[in-house]
Amino acid sequence: MRFWGIEPKTGLIAGLYAFLAFYLNARFEIGLSSPPLGLLLLVPGLALWLLCYLQVSRAHARGELLTTGCYSKVRHPIYSIWGILILPGFSLVIGGLMLLLPLVYWLSVMAFIGEEEKSLEERFGEGWRRYSERTGRFLPLRRS
Repeated sequence: MRFWGIEPKTGLIAGLYAFLAFYLNARFEIGLSSPPLGLLLLVPGLALWLLCYLQVSRAHARGELLTTGCYSKVRHPIYSIWGILILPGFSLVIGGLMLLLPLVYWLSVMAFIGEEEKSLEERFGEGWRRYSERTGRFLPLRRS
């Protein structure tokens, strides 16, 4: 699997939905938005995404499995940030049918994440297996 993982697939699905939602919002003048709340999610989401992206891109360039920093508690923090902060924030700013965009995104992530994790296991073997046992997929796990 390439550096971008499943993001091209999930991005295509979410992008097609967003295009349709923009069209339907404009066509039928569907409102219901909250730009201040959206920006409250969007701004920190973009900052966190940039931090995680820089960390994982450096590790990828070295051919290493990243298990520190943003990746110390969550195996897929970038997908989490997009699904919990960025897309919901964007959706709240736009409103209307765009409010369903995070749901479309998460359904596509869940449909494809297995193939990305299989690829990571093939590439990093036992290191990936140990890492995945102690970290949550999208949210931190609490282990005693």
